[in-house]
Amino acid sequence: MPIIGQMNNLMVTDELPFGYTLSYSGTQTDSNESVFLPLSDANSQFVEGQTLQAFVYYSQDGSFHATQKDIPIKVNDFALLTCTGETDFGAFFDWGLERDLLVPKSMQHKPMDIGLSYVVYLLDDPNNRKMIGCTKLYRFLDETTDDLSVGEAVSVIVFDETSLGFKCVINKQYQGLLFKSDLFKRLAVGDQITAFVKQKREDGKIDLSLQKEGKEARKDLATEIIEDLVAHGGISTVTDKSSADEIFARYHVSKGAYKRAIGALYKDKKILLSKTHISIVENK
Repeated sequence: MPIIGQMNNLMVTDELPFGYTLSYSGTQTDSNESVFLPLSDANSQFVEGQTLQAFVYYSQDGSFHATQKDIPIKVNDFALLTCTGETDFGAFFDWGLERDLLVPKSMQHKPMDIGLSYVVYLLDDPNNRKMIGCTKLYRFLDETTDDLSVGEAVSVIVFDETSLGFKCVINKQYQGLLFKSDLFKRLAVGDQITAFVKQKREDGKIDLSLQKEGKEARKDLATEIIEDLVAHGGISTVTDKSSADEIFARYHVSKGAYKRAIGALYKDKKILLSKTHISIVENK
């Protein structure tokens, strides 16, 4: 049986005027397990016996269909999708297939608005031979873990905004929070960024930061600043007077973190400061 909602290695067992019959195992033994690839979803012409890769999904009648179009979401994974319609029983999302993906009302963490984008989790419902979406992401995420360490870099998807900050999917396994008070750049639902584990609270929940913190982080930033100066002839126009956006574009840190780093370098007599630039102190 093919793996639903994932890319599969399949073999062409029959060529038809309007598509291809595919086999998951390479030998067709059960017509109920065959996969149909329409010509409109094939990225090339194929012949019997040829192997290919395609995304397998349920058609409207529950049979297996395949596509070689780029599908932005896979089963048991998260993706940012746009709402295309809303009814009494659920909302529909564009996911690259002819029939939009349904997120039932019972699977929505809040009402959906047409035209807006939401982070969706994709589920396989084999008993009903269909796939459905869910935006109640907390069902699939752990709030606590022993696998992450303070200061560790993590992959993050922003999925909801609250009064405190932004809820995030961490490494596609855990849930964490970026407090608004710690932000130094704009964030939006669906942003995929690198963040750092700021702390683990007493209840085990995870707080995140957009930059490393602590003495080691300051040392790393100071080293990066010196390396950047060397690469640019010993001079940089990024000073403590520069905008937060300019500093973030160069070093991906807040203005406060940058000012602390160049202050430490100046105190250690490694750089000189002026209103227009900073320069490296050459060793004599």
